[in-house]
Amino acid sequence: MIEIPAGREFYGSNPREHVANVLTLTDKIEVSQDGDLIFDGYKAEDLLSEFGSPLYVVSEETLRQNFRRIKGVFERLWPNKVLVMYAIKSNNNPAIRAVIHQEGGGGDCFGLGELHSTFVGGADPERIAMNGSNKTEAELGAAIQKGVNVNIDAVDEIRMLDAICADLGKVGSVALRIKSAPESLAGSPSDYLGLAGDVSKFLLREKWGFSVDSALDLVPQILNCRNLRLRGFSLHTPRFTQNPELFAACTRDFAETIIRIREATGYVPELIDIGGGWPRDRDPESRMHKLNSSSVENFAEAVVASLLDTFKSHRMPIPELRMEPGRFIVGNAVTLLGRVGQIKRDCGLVWVNVDFSTNNLPRIDTSGSAYHFLPATGMDRPYTELAQIVGSTCIDSRMADNWAVPALRAGEPVAILDAGMYADSASTQFNSVPRPATVMISGGDVHIIKRRESVDDLYRNTSVPQHLLPR
Repeated sequence: MIEIPAGREFYGSNPREHVANVLTLTDKIEVSQDGDLIFDGYKAEDLLSEFGSPLYVVSEETLRQNFRRIKGVFERLWPNKVLVMYAIKSNNNPAIRAVIHQEGGGGDCFGLGELHSTFVGGADPERIAMNGSNKTEAELGAAIQKGVNVNIDAVDEIRMLDAICADLGKVGSVALRIKSAPESLAGSPSDYLGLAGDVSKFLLREKWGFSVDSALDLVPQILNCRNLRLRGFSLHTPRFTQNPELFAACTRDFAETIIRIREATGYVPELIDIGGGWPRDRDPESRMHKLNSSSVENFAEAVVASLLDTFKSHRMPIPELRMEPGRFIVGNAVTLLGRVGQIKRDCGLVWVNVDFSTNNLPRIDTSGSAYHFLPATGMDRPYTELAQIVGSTCIDSRMADNWAVPALRAGEPVAILDAGMYADSASTQFNSVPRPATVMISGGDVHIIKRRESVDDLYRNTSVPQHLLPR
C-alpha cells in the first residue's frame, strides 16, 4: 500500500474499489470481471478503438434518469405545475437537448447560438426562456419571433421589447429577473471559486438581476406596455455552496421580494423561475473529490419550504415553479476517455501524460474543479505510486495532482468522470489541438453526435493577406 498524503481523499486500494466508493444513483458505470471499465454497456477500450481518442461518451439513459429525478422531487413537493428547463450552456450538443425535449423539458438559452441549438434539438417555445444581461435587438427579435419567454435583465430591454413586439404585431411573454443577496449570508463560507467569507457581497456584485427597489419601479412600467405580458419573476443563484440552507436563504429572499412587489403594485405572478446552480452528488466544482453530503432532494426540500412558507404566510397564490438546471442533468452523463502517453519519473516525482488536457475540462484551470481519474483497464491492479496526471498542452494542464495509480503503461485507456458540464461547451483549441468527437450510447447503440475536429477545421476561417504569403 502506498502512503497517501495527509488531507488527501482515498477511495480504496485499487481502481475497482475507487469506482465502487464514488458511484451515484444514475451512473451507468461498472467494472467487468476482467477489470475493464464499462460505460453504459461498452468497454472503454472498444469505444476508443472504434471512435478514436480522446473521446466524450454520453449515456442517454443517465440524462433521462437525472431529468426525471429532479423533476420528480419538485413535482412531489410543489402544489402547482413544475417545469424543468435545461440550461443548454452546460452542454450545447443538440442531441442532448433532444433527449430533454423528449422528456418534456423546457430550456434556458443565451444569445442566438444557444437559441439555435435549443430548437435544433427540439423545443416547445412556451417552455423556453432567453436570459442575458446585454441582449441585442437581433436576439430579442429572434426570441419574440420564436415565441419564447424573455427574462428581462436590463432597463432598456423593456423599451426594445415593446417596440419589437409592436413591429411584429405580437405580445411578448416576459419575466423580470430579481437579484438576491441576503445579508444573512454575509459570513457564510462557500466552496466555490475560493470564496472565503462574504457570500452576500459576491452575489450582490454579480451582474444578474434587479434589486427590490429597482423592481418596484420597473414592474409598473412593464405592466403599462401594451405589447408585453409580464408573467412573473426569475432568479438565478450561481453554484456557490453544498449547503441547502444557504441556497434556500436566497429563494426565501426572492419570495419576500415578490411579496413586497405585490404589496406595492398589486401584481401577482403566474410563474416564478428559480434558476440553476444545483450541485451534483459527485461535485467537481466543490474542488473536492468526496461525495456531496446533500442530495438534490435535500436542496429541493429546503428551497420549496422557503418559498411556500413565505407565500402561505402572506396569502400569496402559489405560482407555477420553473428552474434551470444544467450541471445536475448532464454532469455525470458524460465520461471523457483517452490514452496514456509518455510517463516520466524524475526528481522523486511521476508525471503521467494523457492525450486530453484542460482544453477539454477547462474548469480545472478556471475554478479548480476536481475530477476523478481512473485507469479503464486492469482495474484490479493495486495502487503503487502517486502521480501527476497531466495533459498534452504546453501549460501544466494538471488533470489530477498526487493521484494514486497502479503501474500504468503507454497506450492504455483511461477515463475522467463527470465530463458533461461546462466541458465540451466551454472547451478550447489552445496549442491548435483539435477537439474530440462525442458519441452517445442509446439503448445499446452508439451514435456519433459530434465529429472529431481536424487541424484544417481550426484554420478554416483564417486567411493570410496576399502580400504576406511566402514567395
